[in-house]
Amino acid sequence: MLKRRGEIVPVRDLFEKYRKTLQAPQKTVELEAIRVIGELVHITLKEHQVAYTPSSRVLAINAPSILKQEVALRRDVVLAELKLRLGAKNAPQTLF
Repeated sequence: MLKRRGEIVPVRDLFEKYRKTLQAPQKTVELEAIRVIGELVHITLKEHQVAYTPSSRVLAINAPSILKQEVALRRDVVLAELKLRLGAKNAPQTLF
């Protein structure tokens, strides 16, 4: 897109570069995962029970096995909702 002098740039295009290059912080993904799991699975997790690794995009749940199984049953729904809320680039790919 060629920008001419004096041309008005739409506001939505001003931060496009940063939207494409930046990733969501680890804590943001963890908090959003806790919120999504609470809404969809109706399980309340604490912050220390969820760990996210941004390099491998793995979300790990350190909770009792019965809670892990409930989340695992709805894994596809949880991952799809996280992808919607965080974007495809920032959402976890795997849930353990």
